[in-house]
Amino acid sequence: MVVGLVAVVTLAGAAWLYIGSPGLPRGIVAALRPALSVVHPAAAAPAADVVALVDAAHLSSEGRALFYGTNPKVLGAKAFLGQCADGQAQHGLAAGNTVGCFEQGSNSIVLYEPADPRLLGSVVTSAAHETLHAAWARLSAGEQTQLTPLVTAAVAALPATDPIHAQIAGSVGGHPDHLPTEMFAYVGTQVWSPGGLAPPLEATYARFISDRGALVAVFTSWNGLLDKMGVDIQVASQALADRDATNAQLQAQYTADMSSVDYYRKAYQTKAAEVAAMPADQQARLELAWVWWDGTKLPMAAAQQTLSAAAGLLKRDEAALPLGEAALQSDQVAATTERARIQGLVSDLQSLQTQLDPSAAAS
Repeated sequence: MVVGLVAVVTLAGAAWLYIGSPGLPRGIVAALRPALSVVHPAAAAPAADVVALVDAAHLSSEGRALFYGTNPKVLGAKAFLGQCADGQAQHGLAAGNTVGCFEQGSNSIVLYEPADPRLLGSVVTSAAHETLHAAWARLSAGEQTQLTPLVTAAVAALPATDPIHAQIAGSVGGHPDHLPTEMFAYVGTQVWSPGGLAPPLEATYARFISDRGALVAVFTSWNGLLDKMGVDIQVASQALADRDATNAQLQAQYTADMSSVDYYRKAYQTKAAEVAAMPADQQARLELAWVWWDGTKLPMAAAQQTLSAAAGLLKRDEAALPLGEAALQSDQVAATTERARIQGLVSDLQSLQTQLDPSAAAS
């Protein structure tokens, strides 16, 4: 209680000194002068990377003031762990995966920044998300009462498959009273509708976000990057599977053709040797017909003529088979290279997904 009285007297003395009141004793003036001469340091200017983050989040002047006023911390995975306690207004990229939080009591914001610059958009989304938590905390009870059914309707209008439902549920956790602020923050940063949402809701968002459409585009852009990577992997994997199936068929066909050529080579050699062993007059009278392994018909003709035609077909096959084998091997090498490329895409996507989870990225 004494401390409180001293503070009041000090403030009063300061007022009196400022207006030059002649009623204050000189001794008190002398005693107060050192305290009155203290210069309180100005708030530190935000770092350049924080300013860039706010610019990317398209925060308005009021939104910037809120964000800067929380003395935001942007941390890497290891430094971020343990920063966001249960009960704080949080942002999670997936249910149970916290990447940012706002603590109302201390008016502080902590954000997780993945190492890969391609995921910077996730930090931008989190910064805007937590700023909207700070904004909600400053709205009057009447404003919150007016906006709650509007954000509830906006969430209900989204498809049941939209990940935002799981995100909101994960952020609310065991604190159902957080539902309005979480819906307000998630809808504001991730939901856009041509023509806007309910006018009172958009008007409130406009106080803190200068271009909400552009902000939502930041979310869809970095989130779409992961989706596109997943689709690219699926498309490439299916194409490779088709290619492998084709190559398997070609390999089977090549093996069968090679066996057929080998069989007909031996048949030709046997027949040629048999004819050569006959007396000349018998050879002259002998006629042969043959259906080659690939269906080519050699009509009935003098034996030497048929054998000569068969020798030509055999020469053709012996020249074609190596070319087919080389083409097949080349395509198999290309398929192996493509398989390695796809595995690289998978590893890259898995790395990004791991980085989105600070607990996984820190391990």
